[in-house]
Amino acid sequence: MRNTVTGDNIAQDLYEIYRKVKLYTFHRIFRKITTKEEDSLTALEVLSLDLIQGMDNPTQTEFARYINVSMPNATYKLNSLEKKGYLTKEQSAEDGRIFYLRVTEKTRELLGTSERYLDILYRRLQREFKPEELKVFEKVIHTVSKDLMVELDRYVEYKI
Repeated sequence: MRNTVTGDNIAQDLYEIYRKVKLYTFHRIFRKITTKEEDSLTALEVLSLDLIQGMDNPTQTEFARYINVSMPNATYKLNSLEKKGYLTKEQSAEDGRIFYLRVTEKTRELLGTSERYLDILYRRLQREFKPEELKVFEKVIHTVSKDLMVELDRYVEYKI
């Protein structure tokens, strides 16, 4: 029989971790956004950059489909981000009609807050827990990521 109290605590803790990281990330990102007109970003542009980085160099078409907008609308948004220096478009060597989106160092600096914090958190886990406890945690977190979130895999693989 499932222990509902423990299960409720785990669910609450997972939500709290997600909430803290999300709020911290947004706070840090919006603090870094410049107010200089030539490279200022809207909230939608920040989310688009985060999505492009998470999609790991999607094509323009994949990006447009993912956010459910027309290709001309996506192209307009992407051209603006490119002009501001937050991304580049790399033409495919195999098919000149295809362009891959690459975030620039400027974007990586803007969005790198979460990754840096996760590195800090990992070091804290190593100090707090014994190696055998970390092994169990690693197994649990790996299973959650790879096996228990299958309905979200389509969002990672852009099969929308």
